[in-house]
Amino acid sequence: MDRLGAAVGGLGFAVLILGGFVAIRVLTRLFYSVVLLIETLSLAAFALLVGYVVYRIILGSSDDPRRSR
Repeated sequence: MDRLGAAVGGLGFAVLILGGFVAIRVLTRLFYSVVLLIETLSLAAFALLVGYVVYRIILGSSDDPRRSR
């Protein structure tokens, strides 16, 4: 009976170690995905900002009420 208990305990410990590795891998990939999403969104926002500024410069449109077109 002691051998059976030791085998079950060893198996449980092995499952715990494997589960820890799997959990770390899942969390790492989740973190990587979140960082990639944030990077993509910030790059898109930056591109929109630059595009807006270029649009305003090239077309010469202004919000200045003293300037009439």
